[in-house]
Amino acid sequence: MSIQALGKQSLIYGFGHILTRLITFFLLPLYTHMFTPEEYGVVSLAYAFMGFALILYRYGMDSALMKYAVQKEGQEKGEYISTIYGLQVISSVVFSCILFFSRNIIAKIVLGVDQPTWIAVLSGVLLLDALWNLPILLLRTEEKSVSFIAFNLTNVLSTMGFNVFFVVILRMGILGVLLANLAASSIVFILSLPIIIKRVNFRNIKPVTLKIVLKFAIPFLPAGIFTMIMELANRYLLYWMAGTQEVGLYSAGYKLGIFGLIVVMGFNMGWTPYFLKWGKEPNAQKDFSQIATFFLGFLGFVIVAVSLWVSEIMRFPIGTGTLIGEQFWSAENVVFCILFAYFFFGTYVIQLPGIFTREITNWIPIFRAIGATVNIALNIFLIPRYGVMGSAWSTVFAFLFMSSSVFIRSRKIYPVPYNWFACLYPAIFMGIVFVTGDDVWIRLVITFSYPTIWFLFVINKEERSALKSFIK
Repeated sequence: MSIQALGKQSLIYGFGHILTRLITFFLLPLYTHMFTPEEYGVVSLAYAFMGFALILYRYGMDSALMKYAVQKEGQEKGEYISTIYGLQVISSVVFSCILFFSRNIIAKIVLGVDQPTWIAVLSGVLLLDALWNLPILLLRTEEKSVSFIAFNLTNVLSTMGFNVFFVVILRMGILGVLLANLAASSIVFILSLPIIIKRVNFRNIKPVTLKIVLKFAIPFLPAGIFTMIMELANRYLLYWMAGTQEVGLYSAGYKLGIFGLIVVMGFNMGWTPYFLKWGKEPNAQKDFSQIATFFLGFLGFVIVAVSLWVSEIMRFPIGTGTLIGEQFWSAENVVFCILFAYFFFGTYVIQLPGIFTREITNWIPIFRAIGATVNIALNIFLIPRYGVMGSAWSTVFAFLFMSSSVFIRSRKIYPVPYNWFACLYPAIFMGIVFVTGDDVWIRLVITFSYPTIWFLFVINKEERSALKSFIK
C-alpha cells in the first residue's frame, strides 16, 4: 500500500474540487451585495430544492455507472452504460415534465414565493444536470482526471459568468440566477454529447441488464435522500419556522463553511478507491490509522484557522466594499458551527473502510437516517428558541451522531488502532477557539500553535516518519 498514491489521487481530484468550490464561493460576495437576506433566502431554497430533486432524478444511476463502467469490459460494458443512460434520459424527461406542469401548484411551497416561471426554469436545469452528470462520471471511471476537472470547471465558470451577465448587468434578480444555471448547464450538456455518442448505443439495452441495474441502484435512493436531509433540510425548516431572512443568513454562513467541505470531499475522492483496493490487505488498519491522523490533523487546522479569522475574511476590503455584504455579517457565528459539523463529517468518512470491507454497506442508509432524524428533531426543538444558531448546532450534532453510529457498528468487526489523541486533538483546539475573544495576538498564537504542537507532541514517531517520507 502507498499513502503517497492516496495523496496523489486526492491532490489531483482535490485540486479540481477546490477550484470548482472556490469559484462557486466567489458567487457569495455577488449575492450578498445584490440581494437582501430575504432574497438570498429564496435563492438558497431554490438550490436546496435542486439538491433534493437531483437525488430523485439520479436514483442511484450515478453509483451504478461507477460500478459497472469499472467492472465490465468490451460489449458488456457498452450494454450497461447504454442501459443506464437510456434509463436516465427517460426518467429525467418524465420528472421535468411533472415539475413543469405542476409549477403553478408547487412554486410557493418550493421557493417561498409564487413564481411558477422560476419552477419552469428549474425543471430545465435539473433535466440537463442529470444528463451531463453521467458522461462526466465516465471520464472519472476511465481515470481521465484532467478532462473530468475541465468539465466541472467549465460548469462553474460558465455559471459565474452568466450570473454576472444576468444578475449584475441585466439586473434580472433571482430569475437571473436561475437563468445563469440553465445557460451553464446547457453548455456543459452540449459539450458532453460526444462522450455519450461514442459510448452509448440504445440498441444494446437488454431487459436482463435493466433489471440488474435497477436492483443495484434503487437502494442508493434512500441513502441519498437522507444525505440531502442532512445537508439541506435546515433551509426549509428555517423558512417555515423563522422566514426567508433567517434562511439567507444561515446559507451565507453555511457557504463560508465550505472550506471544511472542500478538504473532506477532496480527500474522499481519492480515499474511496484507495480503501476499496487495499482494505483487505494484512496491514491495512495500521495504514488507515496513520491516514486518519494526517487527514483529521489537516482538516482540524483548516477549521481552526478559518474559525479564528472569519470576521476578517467577511470584512476583507474589495474596492469600496467588503467580501461579504454588511447585511450578512451576523452570519459569522454560523460559520464555526458548520466547520465543526464538517469535522465530524470527516470522522465519518475516515471510518468507512470497515463498512465496505466487511460488505455491510446496507448500513449506510441507516447511518444517514440517524443523522437526518437528529437534524430534523433538533431543528424543530432549537429554531424556536435560538433561531439560526439553533439550526447550525443541529447540523453539528447530526454529523456527530452519524459518525458515532459508524464507530459503534464497525469497531468490533474492523478495528483500527487509531492514535486517539491525534484524532481528538483538533476537537480540543476547536473548543479553545470557541472561547477565544477578538484579540489579534491571541488568535495568532493559537493559529501557529496548532501545527507546532501537533507535529512535536501529538503524532507518534511512526507517523512523523511517514509524514516526512510523504513530503519527500
